[in-house]
Amino acid sequence: MGDLVDRPVSFDYGYNMTCPACPAVTALTSEEYHRQDNEARVACAHCGSDIHFGPAVMTLRDPDDLALDDHRLSAVAWYHTSTQDNWPSTAHAMPAVAMEFMSRVMSPDAARRVRDRQEDQALHLGTYETAIESMLRRMSDQDDGGSQFYLYRVALRRTDLVIEPGWRDENHAEAAQITQTALGDLDGVRYLNVYESPGSISLAVRTSAIAWVQRISLPASPLDVTIPPDLLAEIGLLRGRRRDIDQLDASRPPELDPLAQLSRNIAARRGPSFTQSPTPQQSAMSERIDQLIEDACLPGVSLPVRSRFTDALQHWRAAQKSTEHDDYIHRFAAMAAALTHPSEVHQLLDHCPRRTVTPTPA
Repeated sequence: MGDLVDRPVSFDYGYNMTCPACPAVTALTSEEYHRQDNEARVACAHCGSDIHFGPAVMTLRDPDDLALDDHRLSAVAWYHTSTQDNWPSTAHAMPAVAMEFMSRVMSPDAARRVRDRQEDQALHLGTYETAIESMLRRMSDQDDGGSQFYLYRVALRRTDLVIEPGWRDENHAEAAQITQTALGDLDGVRYLNVYESPGSISLAVRTSAIAWVQRISLPASPLDVTIPPDLLAEIGLLRGRRRDIDQLDASRPPELDPLAQLSRNIAARRGPSFTQSPTPQQSAMSERIDQLIEDACLPGVSLPVRSRFTDALQHWRAAQKSTEHDDYIHRFAAMAAALTHPSEVHQLLDHCPRRTVTPTPA
């Protein structure tokens, strides 16, 4: 890894919330944050005022983060995940299909302005956790469930790097959508990330701020991922019971409630076949299988991150033309290794060549 410093990695972090009345900080455990008791409200630990917790009042988790030290910022290893194997060379290139669509619905000047802003977006770097969670969000929310992802370790330029002092809160200041032009004379700005690894510090930088990158594919195939045979056996038994339940239900006349009857009638008019919602027993069986896989593959990972991970992997399964259940389990375990074995991922990156980043001339 040379002289870059990797910060400790944990996917079992808590959350800090700023009280709108004090404004002091109240800490929540990952389990409290996930449960969202009392409609996601908690009493301020200092003044007792009601805090409606969530991204809008999220604040910094680690005030001693090395990334906050201007003198050590360039020594820190930063991370990014992308579906591009040559990032950041074409980080924000607009797809040809999008440009063709804009040419049909916009004037040439308007289309050019949209394209220019898209391709001028700052590059975003974060902690290891942030990069992994960004990938999970894209798999779930941006139609990238079946995409190939790459993890990049990023080194900043060591000389003449100009980063804005302090950090911005992306709830209240331009950061997440900032363009390289808007950076002005700065090479980048630090900001509080409230969506991926919430409470961590991320960076929005211009391309020229990056010195070099290293890259591995995800899942990190060289990692030794073993699925316990007893887990596969137990899941096989549960799947067998689920098939028995499915066959029993299929032999019974459907008893549809009024809403289900309406859905069936709409489906009949539109053409697609009607699929009845799973019964509580079927749902409970599926949830038990998911729980077993999570417990085996994601030890030490918090409930909020587990939930996002499982949702992302279900989008991966939906993106496959066909897949056996065991294929899903193996994929789940292979991807989970990035969360449960970060030191081994770091070692894989250590042996990857460094690719110097050359900014594209304006």
